[in-house]
Amino acid sequence: MEPAFRSLLYDRPDLYDLVFPEPDQTRAEMCGEAFKRYLRLPPASLVDIGCGNGRLVESLSPSIPECWGVDLVESNIAYARSRGRAGVFHVGDMRTVRLGRTFDVVTCLGNALSYMLADADLEKAITTFATHARPGSLLILDLLNARCYLDGDGFRERIEGRIEAPEFTADSVAVHSLDRAARRMRRTRTWRIAGQPDVVDDAEYRLLYPEETRGILEAGGFELLAMYDNREFRDSDLAGSVTSEPDCAGMRGRKLYVFAMMP
Repeated sequence: MEPAFRSLLYDRPDLYDLVFPEPDQTRAEMCGEAFKRYLRLPPASLVDIGCGNGRLVESLSPSIPECWGVDLVESNIAYARSRGRAGVFHVGDMRTVRLGRTFDVVTCLGNALSYMLADADLEKAITTFATHARPGSLLILDLLNARCYLDGDGFRERIEGRIEAPEFTADSVAVHSLDRAARRMRRTRTWRIAGQPDVVDDAEYRLLYPEETRGILEAGGFELLAMYDNREFRDSDLAGSVTSEPDCAGMRGRKLYVFAMMP
């Protein structure tokens, strides 16, 4: 199926790492800590559903013998393959993809699950995760936290940013709107790149409450292990913690990190 969103960073996946650098590998470190906490043995296999340009798969592959990545956007998968990133990569829709095997770990990070706007789509995605899990498999998700956006101070109508790198310099202006009844947020982001026409991104995201997330997972056959609003496993009220750091996406500190297991 064609993506229902538009992004410069999906058209140009080589730019993603420049716009969102992760030199400290915090997502990979979070996953590694989760493996220690929730798995009896180090994982031998992992699938990242909604893998983007394959950065997380590449980060985890040195310690996990079999790493697979799936993404709906063909340019992301083509980029991962062209870079020779470690792992097996497939184009696929998280609602329908079937790889014909199970894994010790299933991940879905980077807001990928938040693109599932309707309840039926969320349920299909959770079914896909369950289909690729077996008893004892660990599921790791991140998603946009409705408690932060709708009940807290996470919403910003306008966020400006600037990216400066030798390969790419651009200003961005992201404008957000909320549909509180539907628990959805829309973002229109304009990139202004010197010497080039403006590029406009458009995306809509589902915001999920912690309690709602638990119910969806349990209905899909998973047992919730833990939920945090940070990558450091700090206990909190799950209200989110918006930082003052530059954030051209407008999503830092506004996520839930969810850990569940197939019993």
